[in-house]
Amino acid sequence: MSTWSVYNTPAIKSAIRNAMSDQVQHGREATAMPRPERATPASLHTDLALAREEIQELRRERDLWKHRLQLALGAEVDNVAQADLAQRIQDLEHQNQALVRDLAETRARVARLDEEHEQADETIASLRLALRKAARVVR
Repeated sequence: MSTWSVYNTPAIKSAIRNAMSDQVQHGREATAMPRPERATPASLHTDLALAREEIQELRRERDLWKHRLQLALGAEVDNVAQADLAQRIQDLEHQNQALVRDLAETRARVARLDEEHEQADETIASLRLALRKAARVVR
């Protein structure tokens, strides 16, 4: 029963007042409610030990969740990195193929230029020889 209903119900209120006056008239004292015991040093130490144990357990749980989160984020980053890495590998393979083609073309061009150079050297040597012969004739 709530305190509000005791004070606001006239029949209950009057019954309680009558009981209180009977106790006063007949010499019976109302029994006092026991007081809560005060905290002793031993009970405070026990509470402190329990609190420390709970804190340690919470820290272990926090560390476990932190580790799980790190693993999940690492896996997520690895998946993204693998996709990016696969794309990067494809790009590098295409670049490598283009460079191989360029190298082959450049080697072919160098070979042509070497041939042209040799022909030019032969032409120059022939012209020098012809020039010497012409200079002897003119003298």
